[in-house]
Amino acid sequence: MQFLSITDALLRFNILVSQAILVVTFSLLFYITTRNWRNPVARATALLLFGVVIVFSGDVLIDKASRPDTRQFLLRAQWLGIVLVPAAYLHLSDALLTSVGLQSLRRRWAVLGGYLAAAVFFGLAAATGLLVRARFQRGPLEQLMAGPLFGLFAVWFGVVTIGGLYNIYRARRLHTTPASRRRLIYLGLSFLAPGLGVFPYLIVAGFAAALPPSVVLFLAIITNIGVGAMILVLTYSVAYQGALLPDRVVKQDFIRWLLVGPFVGVMVIFCFQVLPLLENVVGLPRDTIVIFGIMMFTVVIPNLIDYLRPRLDNILLWRDRDQLQLLRRFDRKAFTRTDLRRLLENTLVTICGAMRAERGFVAAPEGDGALVKASVGPRHEIKRFFAQHKLVELLEQARQLPPRQRNAVPDELDFLPVDGYCILPLTTAAGEFLGVVGVACPTSGATLEVRRLIGTLAHQMELALENVQLQERIYGALRGLTPEMQTLQQLSAHLETVTPATLEQLEADVALLPNFDQLVQDALKHYWGGPKLSESPLLGMRAVRNGLHETGSSTKALQAVLRRAIENLRPDDQLDATAQEWMLYNILHLRFLQGLRIRDIALKLAMSESDFYRKQRVAVEEVARQLALMEEHER
Repeated sequence: MQFLSITDALLRFNILVSQAILVVTFSLLFYITTRNWRNPVARATALLLFGVVIVFSGDVLIDKASRPDTRQFLLRAQWLGIVLVPAAYLHLSDALLTSVGLQSLRRRWAVLGGYLAAAVFFGLAAATGLLVRARFQRGPLEQLMAGPLFGLFAVWFGVVTIGGLYNIYRARRLHTTPASRRRLIYLGLSFLAPGLGVFPYLIVAGFAAALPPSVVLFLAIITNIGVGAMILVLTYSVAYQGALLPDRVVKQDFIRWLLVGPFVGVMVIFCFQVLPLLENVVGLPRDTIVIFGIMMFTVVIPNLIDYLRPRLDNILLWRDRDQLQLLRRFDRKAFTRTDLRRLLENTLVTICGAMRAERGFVAAPEGDGALVKASVGPRHEIKRFFAQHKLVELLEQARQLPPRQRNAVPDELDFLPVDGYCILPLTTAAGEFLGVVGVACPTSGATLEVRRLIGTLAHQMELALENVQLQERIYGALRGLTPEMQTLQQLSAHLETVTPATLEQLEADVALLPNFDQLVQDALKHYWGGPKLSESPLLGMRAVRNGLHETGSSTKALQAVLRRAIENLRPDDQLDATAQEWMLYNILHLRFLQGLRIRDIALKLAMSESDFYRKQRVAVEEVARQLALMEEHER
């Protein structure tokens, strides 16, 4: 059995650590870019991480390159990331100060100067020998040698890094909430991580020769592991910047991303780099070991993530763990409309089979009308039955029947015979009417066993309908609370960085106004012209201002934004035309976009005027919610 020397083993482990840091940093770069790109602090952090990705990509590629000219090209290309990190330091610290209202033209020029200096240093490193010389050492400590201007670069790197740390200290002093100050402490402590990870220490003359290669590699491994951990902390601290979400949501989102991004990536690297080392131990080909490793990882990792995620949430969010567990259980145990239809259809099939009937249906009240929830048998026969007997009238007749005992065997008098159908009312435990189940009557009377089975199955239907009704009320309450909850979340996020200098910006955020819903309703009422549209505070919305270049008029821009918000509420065409979503959309479209009279709309949608006003209020709240989401995306 062949063993590696200590230096070779440390070299391989160092490359493994570099690959892991590359995957983690790239994953965090993607996280910051896709989650919060509009925020200046996040953009500066993304550039910082991009520099780290370039440097560690070079380390990984250099280990595999065999040609000297390729290795020399990669060593010089790494300098794009090396010079980008200090420039991004300046950018990040300036963005932090700007976020708390300390804007400075001099700092902006300094940031621009930092990027110009980075471009100059990269040009010197890539095309000349002034910054680094073309000579490089061979072996595990291979690196370019320092040029005449390397000392100048090192001084610039250190000054810029110290200046960035000082700006973070200034930004922390201006934050008022304990949470924001604590996150800036984390950011300050991890601020040096990218610099420590990319600065070319081995270029310093005599450093590599003064220590044995194994010692240098050991120090590099310890440094890289620390850099990887600090980059995680830095990204976590920046994830909160400008995020109009509660800390709990940001933290959960970051944990999920760590598990499905960096964690999975590091495990894959482990599979491809470590498992092949067992080739000599187990006496099997490398490809076979990797195949079995992939098979195990693809099964174990997803289940391990599912196991770890709720437990990490409970540990990090221990004060809210009871509510979070309840929400997770509700998501899996909720009984949706599709679940209801499937249960009703299956139960109806069983009832029809017991009564030897070919047709059946389940119907329930819906608003001021009625809706068939499920049906069995030829649809044209059921449609013909409802053409002769109005469903609303059938439900009203069934409602007038004497209430039957809960869970009792239905008596023949409990059924309402109508044109060949036996209709059984469905009620709640409190006796409230839920709907009916109708089955084509058999030629002979139902036996006691059949009626007992029907009673049991009808009770299941009653439980399902009652449960869905309760859930619909919960969903309706949540829909009504959504705009207010979002406003509170945004306000909470704003207050962490509010200062007298940023107070004007907070007051200008129209979506946070307490009367935002009323402003939306007023603007919709005057959609085709009027002072409540032309003088509406909604004209100050970012979505309206950004649409001025297309319409040339602020009023037309507001009309376009309102129209887009209404169209965003248009349901899928596959959804039942009598569904609540279509009802709300039709009210908005007919009332405001087409300008029809309320009486005509109520007649067209088969509802009373009082019901119309109630549903119109809900529809306007939905438009306000859409406008708030549009404002969020315009940031």
